Amino acid sequence: MPVKNNKFQPGTVLHEVIVGAFRSAGSSFEAWCKEHEVHTSSARQATYGQSGGDKGKALLDQIIDAAGRDLVAAAYAKRVIMEAERLKSPAQREARGVAA
Repeated sequence: MPVKNNKFQPGTVLHEVIVGAFRSAGSSFEAWCKEHEVHTSSARQATYGQSGGDKGKALLDQIIDAAGRDLVAAAYAKRVIMEAERLKSPAQREARGVAA
């Protein structure tokens, strides 16, 4: 299976976006894991990038597809932009007209 998640950086933001995508569909990350006989800890390690081998990457792709790749991509992009703004200095935010 080719890896399709090259635009996602595993970590906290991606994990939270995936969990939110499942919730918005009326399900949960844990329910998906149980239904697909995947240990929740293994799935979490894949979303956080702690299992970056071929199996971990394939599992991450499977999880992203199940959560809704387009939804995850849109929410992830928005969250990354928000995090980048948050990390800017107060002077940088003020120069752009963004509240501190």
